[in-house]
Amino acid sequence: MIEQIIERLRLRAGHLAAQYHFRRSTESVVSFSGTLSASKSVMIVLPFGDNDPHSFRSVTDLLIERFEGQHITVVSSDHAVDMMRLLPRSTIIHYRPDELNILKLPRKELHERIVNRSIDLAIDLNLDFLLPPAYICKASRARIRVGFQRHYAEYYFNFLVRPDLTLARKLIYSRLAHFLEKF
Repeated sequence: MIEQIIERLRLRAGHLAAQYHFRRSTESVVSFSGTLSASKSVMIVLPFGDNDPHSFRSVTDLLIERFEGQHITVVSSDHAVDMMRLLPRSTIIHYRPDELNILKLPRKELHERIVNRSIDLAIDLNLDFLLPPAYICKASRARIRVGFQRHYAEYYFNFLVRPDLTLARKLIYSRLAHFLEKF
């Protein structure tokens, strides 16, 4: 009980710190038509704790097809060995818990590894709101940032998808891939 309260306070404080950090960034009006086809590079943030790349394989297959396996940055909190095999020509950015501060925001080194990349489209595959991946997507300065609709998400993403949580994860990601294909 106490741990949950502390985690909620940490999330709220981290969100406020992120708002302060991004206070001068402005959101421009974005047309979503041709989003995927016009993008030259993409960043995909893998689901935290999901070691099964087959659950989100439909999304990675779409990106491999669109970007020919290149210009894809994969951000993962684990070693993502399967992703290295699946996307051999992509850049893998692995982050460890010690690269996050007490508010669960990226420390300077991790932040620099993200912002030094040129990203047009950022996709967060976490179904639950997690501050580190959401912050990473916003910090990437991607023109289009796709995430699932949940508390705080509207601040970090400009394209929200409402998942049907009664469905299996694989089907949710398959629907996301089908949706992205239209753009």
